[in-house]
Amino acid sequence: MSSPTDQAHKAIRRARLARLMSWLAAAAGLGFVIAFLAQAGLFSALMPGEPVAPPPKVQADQITAIQSTVTGLDREKQPYEVTAARGWQDENVPSRVHLESPEGRFRRPQGAEYTITAKTGLYDSEAKTLDLAGSVVLEQAERFKALMEKANIVVEEKRLSSESPVVAHFGSGTVNANGMQITDDGARILFLNGVKARFDAPQAQGDAN
Repeated sequence: MSSPTDQAHKAIRRARLARLMSWLAAAAGLGFVIAFLAQAGLFSALMPGEPVAPPPKVQADQITAIQSTVTGLDREKQPYEVTAARGWQDENVPSRVHLESPEGRFRRPQGAEYTITAKTGLYDSEAKTLDLAGSVVLEQAERFKALMEKANIVVEEKRLSSESPVVAHFGSGTVNANGMQITDDGARILFLNGVKARFDAPQAQGDAN
């Protein structure tokens, strides 16, 4: 028979074993709960996610078009056309359209045509004006070619004005000026401010030099 001391030791061991088993059961239950929550996606929902990129900044109600074209008739009933690689409506003045690489084509009643190009432009559909800037080139085939940095055109009148330096090349010479105007529906060209002209004298017949 066991002594009272042995029985006491056995009782203590059984109590310790019971506590250990209860701890292990609690740990197993907690692990089961954690695994269940992880599978349910609760932890991923509680974890801070990746920062969301801000929405792109765009102009509200802005009209943009590729290969923009404006056509019409001037006051002499001659057709004109203004094209651009890209055009977008001004955010403050809806009648204004910003143009990228614009090109205007105009025609006189006699049939002569001329073009004007630039890097940028601003067309006003109400005023029927076209403001050009950057490497502006006005050209009429076999007549002249003028280069300037800025120009304003009243489209329906084919009237052009420029207050920037101008270099105009004609078949017989060159004109340099600090401004230019084209009036009378494109029939008259006037150079302004510090005009310098150089014309080549016609070569005499038989002169080999």
